[in-house]
Amino acid sequence: MKKLICTILCLIAVTQANAAEEVAFYVGQAHDEWAFKVTGKGRALAGKSLIYTRLDELQIVNNPKHSKTRYIESVEVAYAYINKDGVWDFKSVDSFHPINKNVRPGEKLIIKDLEAGMNLNNQRASDYWVLVTLWLSKKETVHAHSRRDIF
Repeated sequence: MKKLICTILCLIAVTQANAAEEVAFYVGQAHDEWAFKVTGKGRALAGKSLIYTRLDELQIVNNPKHSKTRYIESVEVAYAYINKDGVWDFKSVDSFHPINKNVRPGEKLIIKDLEAGMNLNNQRASDYWVLVTLWLSKKETVHAHSRRDIF
C-alpha cells in the first residue's frame, strides 16, 4: 500500500513538474572485485522540480571470487552528486527496500520495480545521477550507479 501511495504521489508531482523528460538508464559498477556485482536498468522522469526513478530490474550477484556467503539487509535507491569539496556524495530519499537474505557465492537475486523520488528544491536535475546501495551486515555497503550525465 505504501508503495502504491508513493507511486501515485510521485506521478502527480511529475505531471505538475515543468518540462519533465523521461530517460532510460543503466546502473552498474566499474570494479569487478567488489563483494557483489550489481547491474540494473530503469527509467527516470526529470523536471524542474522533481526526479522520479523506477528501476525495472536490478540484478545482484554475490561475487564468487570471494567464496563467502554475505547477508544483504536492504537495497536503497538514492541520488548522487558532487559536493562542495569535489567528492561524490549522495542524498538519501528514504527509498530502502528490505532484502534480509543470506546470498551464497555465485547466487543471483533479481529485484523488480524499485522506485524513488526527490524534490529538487532549486537544484538542477543535471547535478544528480542514480545511485543504488546494498546495505550489508556490519554496515558495509556496495554501490552501483548510473552515468553522471543522465539528466
